[in-house]
This record gives sequence, C-alpha cells and structure tokens, in this order.
Amino acid sequence: MFNIRDFVANDDDYEAIATVEKAVYPDNANTAAAFKYRDDSWDQKYLRQQLVVEWGDQVVAFASYSERPWSYAPGAYGFNITIRPDFERRGIGTAVYNDICRDLTQQKHPLAQLSTYTRGDKPQSIRFLEKRGFVAVMRWIVSVLNVSQFNVDSYRPLRQQLAASGVEIRPLPQQKQHDPNWLHNLYELDWALTQDEPQPSPPTKLPLEQYVKTFLDDPNVLEEAWFVAVENGRYLGMTQLYRKPNKPKEYGTGFTGVVRSHRRRGLATALKSYAVEYAQRQGTETLRTGNEEKNPMYQLNKRLGFVDLTTELAYEKRFEA
Repeated sequence: MFNIRDFVANDDDYEAIATVEKAVYPDNANTAAAFKYRDDSWDQKYLRQQLVVEWGDQVVAFASYSERPWSYAPGAYGFNITIRPDFERRGIGTAVYNDICRDLTQQKHPLAQLSTYTRGDKPQSIRFLEKRGFVAVMRWIVSVLNVSQFNVDSYRPLRQQLAASGVEIRPLPQQKQHDPNWLHNLYELDWALTQDEPQPSPPTKLPLEQYVKTFLDDPNVLEEAWFVAVENGRYLGMTQLYRKPNKPKEYGTGFTGVVRSHRRRGLATALKSYAVEYAQRQGTETLRTGNEEKNPMYQLNKRLGFVDLTTELAYEKRFEA
C-alpha cells in the first residue's frame, strides 16, 4: 500500500518529484532545479503545503496546495496532484485529495473555493475532477512553432514601419542601458497587461520584490530574449522566451502583450518576430506557447505558424460555508 507524507525540501525529494513529473508530462516536465527555485522564491506570507506519496521505497506521486498570491482571495486555494501513470486507479488521488480538503477546512480562512489545472489529453484527471464536482471554467490551446520554417524577412517591413512611427523594440539588457527606471516601468507594464489577460479569477498585483523573484531572477529566464516596445519613453508591450532544461532545443513563450492604446497595429506581431529570430540564432527547434482559446493572441500565433498540440483546462469547485 501507499504512504502519504510531507515533502522534504532536500535533493532526494526534489529529484523524486521531478521523476514523477517527467513520467506524467514527458513533453513538458519541470526539473528538480525548477521545483526548488519555485519553492525558494515563494512569498512566505501565503500558505503552501506539499506532500509526496510512497509505494514501498519509491515516490510515485506528489501534491501541493496553497493560497494563490497571483489571484488572492480569502478561502480560495489552488492544488495539484500528480501521479505516475502506472500507479493510477489505486486510490492515491482520492486519499490525497481528501487530506488536502480536510486540512484546508481547518485553516484561518476555511475552504471556500478550490482550483486546479489539467490537460485535455489526461482523461483520467478530467474524470477525477468532474466526479468530485469541479467545473471547467477556462480552456487554453497549447501550440508549437517550427522555428526553422519561420520567415523573419517577411516581417522586416512591419518593423521598419513601426520604427518610422517612433516605436523602438529592444531586448531587455539593451533597454536597461536606455532607461535608469526600467524596472519600475517594466513592472507597471506587466501589471497593465496582466489585467487584460484572460484568467479564471481576477489577478492580484505582486509586490515589486516578489515580481523580481518570480520573473527576473528565475534562472530559466532569457533576458536577451525579453523584448520591450517603447515609444517616447512609454512602455507599450513585451514578449518573453525562457529555457526549458528538459528540452534544450525548445524554448517556452512567456507573457506577450500590448497596451490597449496600441493594439491592432502589428506591434505584438513585430515583438514575436524578434523573439523567433533570437530562437533561430540560438539553434532552437521549437517554441511552445499557450493561449486562452478566445484570446486574439491565439489567432495571431496561428498566423505566425504555431500548430495546436494539446489543451490546458482550468477547473474550480465552490464549497458551502
């Protein structure tokens, strides 16, 4: 039988959960180092608990549950349970889920809403959630781009047009040299764009220090592939790429957005063209991204050549007081 215990923040447990993650998501797994960085950068004023499940002498599942600093509301929590495929249907998910709910009902802010994510190609997870009363509230399309097939030259006229209108697009290290107040301006740009991003629940503005820890200090962030659009000192938009240590020939796409006043002018397209050009120079084979299915950014990515791969689903359940 299995045993549920608290996660221990040591090399053995980090490697163990990374191994489970890779068995479940071989195409998009986090590394032990990525899990550790997430924990090290967590804002400690918010609840976060982690569990592992052992079967004999091996870790076969892990779970976490927490308040959500990026979308905080008292009594609202997020959770995930990740189980090796060969250990599904043995009662592990049910036992862990029950333990999580039991603990959350005893918190300072008792459980009122529980949220999680799964993928469209994980029918067992979908059945597990819907059987327990969870409802799908948002759907993202995950897509990939074959970098070698992207024709950068076809986007140079657009870049020239934007430059002629006074819009400058620079990688972040270069922008730092032009703007001594770059961090404040980037932080405020991110917040302006975040408020327009489709999300299951309203966002919470992270403190600047936490924003830096989460997005700028992450070892997988590629600052030279973080492009910022500026006009007369005003930050208009950005796009990002980041490393994927488990897939060295693939980059992930971070946040891409443009302020409302400058949309429908090709600015997001130009920003993305710079990012893809960077990926080509690095010999990267694919870019991976995800967009809410009704977001115009999804259609933009399709025009750029991204091809649908799978879906991600946000699920929520509300609890009686």
